[in-house]
Amino acid sequence: MKILSLYLPAFHQVKINDDVWGKGFTEWDNVRAGQKLFKGHTQPIEPYDDNYYDLSKKEDIEKQIELARKYKVDGFIFYHYWFGNDKQALEKPAEILKNDIKLKIDYCFCWANHSWFTAWHGKTSKIIVEQEYGDVSEWRKHIKYLLKFFKDERYIKIGNRPVLYIYNMCDIKNMDKMLEVWNDILKKEGFGNIYIVEFISSKNRMLSFKDTDAVVEFEPLYTTFFDISNFNKLKRLICKKLRIIDFQDYDKLWKKIIKRKRLYHGKVIYKGCFCGWDNSARKGRDSMIVRNNSPEKFGKYLNLLINNNRKDASNDFIVINAWNEWSEGAMLEPSKEWGFKYLQEIKRVVEENER
Repeated sequence: MKILSLYLPAFHQVKINDDVWGKGFTEWDNVRAGQKLFKGHTQPIEPYDDNYYDLSKKEDIEKQIELARKYKVDGFIFYHYWFGNDKQALEKPAEILKNDIKLKIDYCFCWANHSWFTAWHGKTSKIIVEQEYGDVSEWRKHIKYLLKFFKDERYIKIGNRPVLYIYNMCDIKNMDKMLEVWNDILKKEGFGNIYIVEFISSKNRMLSFKDTDAVVEFEPLYTTFFDISNFNKLKRLICKKLRIIDFQDYDKLWKKIIKRKRLYHGKVIYKGCFCGWDNSARKGRDSMIVRNNSPEKFGKYLNLLINNNRKDASNDFIVINAWNEWSEGAMLEPSKEWGFKYLQEIKRVVEENER
């Protein structure tokens, strides 16, 4: 069993963000923008020991790897922003890992194939950069870029098949043709076919392509969309319309995750889960906050998830949201509020299940 965590590579300066949000903007600016919205609300969320790292620096990425390894997090799933038409963003951390860092860490990509919008901090929603898919020449260019990473022995593979998670599969209209092009190039390079894992979420609500190999349920947004009652769904719609906070309960969401029995026509299920959630730093009162979370509860539920024997589910990988989604309150990294406790719970649970 490998513990993988989703990894946001947005903690460094890039031109797209400079142009829209101001020169020098990074994800830390979103994190610092958090405000207390009610009594007992922990905002802004602050990293332990004021560790506002810079992911354009090799040494900061190396510290993350060392921390992950110490606490039994086996690997990172890097969000990969390839918009097509020669547009890419936030690629530098993964490139530094591949080119300049020799430390052992498993990793792979999740193609975050969605357009970027000015949807934060109450701004009117406008497209910053549009996701495009192009034709055969674009697909070749994309897979040849990915090949550089697939050739890294640390890149996660199933057999000889490089693993690629896809965030929004339903948006890709020519996936069958794209896969033919990709797999032909991979074969010539000595690989098997690419191993595609679909995210299932409020964006990609069902299996969108018959030739994917596996699925993962993106938490907690899978559970808040599919598994809460009709009354709570109505309440959430009212919250959104009135721009007031949508509160969810940590225990209720996790119990839905543990008890879930949904199947995906024989597809392998990689179990997904989350450590916490509060995206008010980005969205203010137009946000969702999961209350009553704690490291101790996370550890208890993680252990139950590993051992819940869900049909078609594999324990090869557990996918946690997230390593460092600080402005969504979903981070395993040490914080001033919790210290190292979330990571300590992972280490404890993994070691108990290894005995």
